[in-house]
Amino acid sequence: MNAPKLQEHASRRERLFIAVRLPESVQQFLHMQAKLIRNKLDFRKWTDQRDYHITLQFLGDTLMSDVGHIRAALHNVAADFHTFDLQLSEWGTFGLEKTPKVLWRGVNGDVERLHQLQQKIVKSTKKLGFEAELRPYRPHVSVARKYLGSLPGMDHDGVFEIVTEHASHGNSWSVDGFVLYVTRLGQTPMYETVDTFSFS
Repeated sequence: MNAPKLQEHASRRERLFIAVRLPESVQQFLHMQAKLIRNKLDFRKWTDQRDYHITLQFLGDTLMSDVGHIRAALHNVAADFHTFDLQLSEWGTFGLEKTPKVLWRGVNGDVERLHQLQQKIVKSTKKLGFEAELRPYRPHVSVARKYLGSLPGMDHDGVFEIVTEHASHGNSWSVDGFVLYVTRLGQTPMYETVDTFSFS
């Protein structure tokens, strides 16, 4: 999305969020592991590998006329932050164990710095009227949504038996910035970059 489009449709609302984008090598690694699991577990929707990310803050339906202020606040955050390293870690789920809503991959490494970044972003956008979620921040990469059951011919005791078989950790990567995304429902990939914010 470019600046002229944003100005042209300033009164329109778009669903925005801020995230750490995974580098292509990590996207590919996670995609290969997801393919192995996908052959055994039936989820309604699997995340396109180009959409793999770690959410920092969900902004929700936002007036395009406010994007300039959001950009300015996020550039200030990025200018005061430095590169840190993360690595994919354990698999996990949200929702009921037998019928989870989300299958995700966690992260380890310098998670404290990730939390600091998330808190700085929340603080900077709060001045613009955006509120943080009430639930504690749990950084993760969503891989699939809405478990429907095991595929025919698969004899196992549920999601965790399968994901435990594919729990090898990927190489670490350096986080050198974050992005502002707009959600494009019905498109693949579903997330489009509005702007990129690189650390100093």
